[in-house]
Amino acid sequence: MAAIKDVLNKFKAAGVDLAAIVSIDGMQIESYSRGNLDVDALCAIATTGLRISEALGREMERGNAKQTVLEYEGGAIVLEPLNDEAMMLVVSADPKSIGRIRYMSKKYHQELIDALDGNGTL
Repeated sequence: MAAIKDVLNKFKAAGVDLAAIVSIDGMQIESYSRGNLDVDALCAIATTGLRISEALGREMERGNAKQTVLEYEGGAIVLEPLNDEAMMLVVSADPKSIGRIRYMSKKYHQELIDALDGNGTL
């Protein structure tokens, strides 16, 4: 079973600036980052973003959020719940990387869940 950090490091290939596992209360569990990002602040804010997406889904009776993608002029952010206690946050300065990030998120989703469970983190 892979360690959480090992799985997050796989996102380097996608040109990702930050790949983090975040608890539902906004605390960083583990991360890979490069550049000058305030990882703790981003983790704390990201949980609010996912909660807003989930509230919209409930209001429209669309079910639970599977993934939230935010595209900006200067990059992209992907938020993805992993279980009831953790989510993944991926940040890239390249807005063209959304497809690659979404592919990798899907590819490594179960591996991250298994790493969380096996790590005794959650």
